[in-house]
Amino acid sequence: MRKPLRRPSPAMVVACLALFVASTGTGIAASHYLITSTKQIKPSVLKQLKGARGPTGQSVTGDIGPQGPKGDTGAAGAQGAQGPKGDTGAKGATGATGAAGPKGDTGATGPSGATQVVVYSATSTSAAGAGGSSTVEVSCPSGTVATGGGAGWVFPNQTEQPVPIVSVSVPLIVWPSTTNPTGWRAVVRNIGAGLVYAEAKAICASP
Repeated sequence: MRKPLRRPSPAMVVACLALFVASTGTGIAASHYLITSTKQIKPSVLKQLKGARGPTGQSVTGDIGPQGPKGDTGAAGAQGAQGPKGDTGAKGATGATGAAGPKGDTGATGPSGATQVVVYSATSTSAAGAGGSSTVEVSCPSGTVATGGGAGWVFPNQTEQPVPIVSVSVPLIVWPSTTNPTGWRAVVRNIGAGLVYAEAKAICASP
């Protein structure tokens, strides 16, 4: 059985070519057939001379280097412009009622109040005619002071039509013997017809 002819390898072709150049003389080879660049080889032959692609190499990761020193802190930037005022927030929910505080201490006993409060009244002895005035004073008993009072009037004749006006209603103070009110003073004017008598009332109590 005949064996099939093997195709010469690219290395064999280059070797034969070099042998041919060597046999023809060094002068000619140096001048005309010295191969110094792949551009001197026919592209089809150069393609055959290209070897098979080698296996992919393994990637090796190097060790992590030490951490570098911390850099200096940069200078503070300029202050920015103030922003616009924000809207008022919604009202929050009412909080829970707090616990009652402790009971306070009992206060000191206050002074005793006035006793034997009595209302005294007096009516003027002179009446006020139309356009006139009537004055009366009522005094509290000795040892008591006036804590209040008022003014009024009396009509001696109910058929007449007087128009009384209270012009004065003040505590009665005998100055300078005492600074506490000892009674009440009333002045009543009559701007109508008939007669009007002034009446004064004093609320007297023991201090």
